Amino acid sequence: MTELENILKNEFPESSLILDREAMEPYSRDETPEKLVFYPDAVLRPENTEEIKKLLHLANTYKFPVIPRGAGTSRCGGPLPVRGGVVVSTERMKKIIDIDTKNMFVLLEPGVITGEINRTLKETGLFYPPDPASIDSCSIGGNVATNAGGPHCLKYGVTRNYVYGLDVFTPDGSELNLGGKVLKNTTGYSLLNLFIGSEGTLGIFTKILLRIIPEPVYKNLVLAIFNDLNQATEGAIELLRRGVIPDALEFIDRDCVKAKKAHESELPDLKVGDYLLIEIAGFSEEEIDRYLETLGDILENAEDILVADQPSQMEALWNFRRGISEAIDTENLIIPEDIVVPRNRIPDVISMIKNIAGRRKTRIYTFGHIGDGNIHVDIVSTGDESVVEEILKIVADAGGKISGEHGIGWTKRKYLHYSRDKKEIEIMRKLKRTFDPNNILNPDKLFI
Repeated sequence: MTELENILKNEFPESSLILDREAMEPYSRDETPEKLVFYPDAVLRPENTEEIKKLLHLANTYKFPVIPRGAGTSRCGGPLPVRGGVVVSTERMKKIIDIDTKNMFVLLEPGVITGEINRTLKETGLFYPPDPASIDSCSIGGNVATNAGGPHCLKYGVTRNYVYGLDVFTPDGSELNLGGKVLKNTTGYSLLNLFIGSEGTLGIFTKILLRIIPEPVYKNLVLAIFNDLNQATEGAIELLRRGVIPDALEFIDRDCVKAKKAHESELPDLKVGDYLLIEIAGFSEEEIDRYLETLGDILENAEDILVADQPSQMEALWNFRRGISEAIDTENLIIPEDIVVPRNRIPDVISMIKNIAGRRKTRIYTFGHIGDGNIHVDIVSTGDESVVEEILKIVADAGGKISGEHGIGWTKRKYLHYSRDKKEIEIMRKLKRTFDPNNILNPDKLFI
């Protein structure tokens, strides 16, 4: 038994600690398609904050890494223990502590599965809008750590827009209680926002306070099928230009449609084409009817328009959209990118990416949140990473960024300079050193 294992066994209950290599296997990987594997030296599954505090004190004393982990659904190696050390999994910290319907807040622990939040809120008439594709497997702590997005963020905003409070342990074991049940707060620097999206490099969350809002009663899901990529993307832009802000506005290119239909046949009758998936929601049937009339006028170039107004129909279409990544991942080694560009550049950027695929003799799938410019670009790897470089240069030249919601993690850190200049990166490094002078928390993430 190693010295570290002895230290941990003396300090933590057996129920919280995993030291067996076989049992640690699930914590050695995440959902990054490259199938990266890094075994930790140990896994701690704390049930209370005292265990987290104690571990951080030990880590600073003995200088071993601590890697916060939610549900492990990262696609860029965010929670991988690349230097070994102790993985801290929040999977047992999964209480929904309080639902405040008067002030419209919910207080919960970081291990709560994101989809469980709205299932719990169902009878209140309130909901939490951000909905990553992995909503039924990812945790809210991981969502906050990456500032996760999802289809409904076009209208409602991303995770950051709903986090109003955090209890967090900094790397030296100190506890911060940030924010609260106030809608305005101009009292100094926003440390709360610094921790949101910090990818486990600055602190470990123990409680999260989320704002919740009234849920629309009526919903329809519209599928518009186009014969031409540009018509689909221009249709999405025109919707927004005309003041139609759907609850969700998703894009699926025809290559994704073919891959999904080949993988599963739950919607066999759908034509192959470039898809727009548009969710409209409101508090009256009249509001929905007005939306549908406007959509029909704007999307007149569509080859076909289908309207789903029954829960089962809408669920089938959403399952089709959410299953795209899974279908593509079975094909070959995939390099997943999630670029974000100004909306008016979407048609040109996607067209240039497709041209790269033809020139490089590979397949590149594009889909995602076209309403806010966040396009997922899944590249079938040829072993030549210059394909990624070429795409990210196009994104940078278009005024975009290399990640809209996945984060940087381990796999994208070498590309950070495409989105942040040297001065910005140095400021971020200084912040990391200020909070974590011993480089304890999630080392080798974000920066090279």
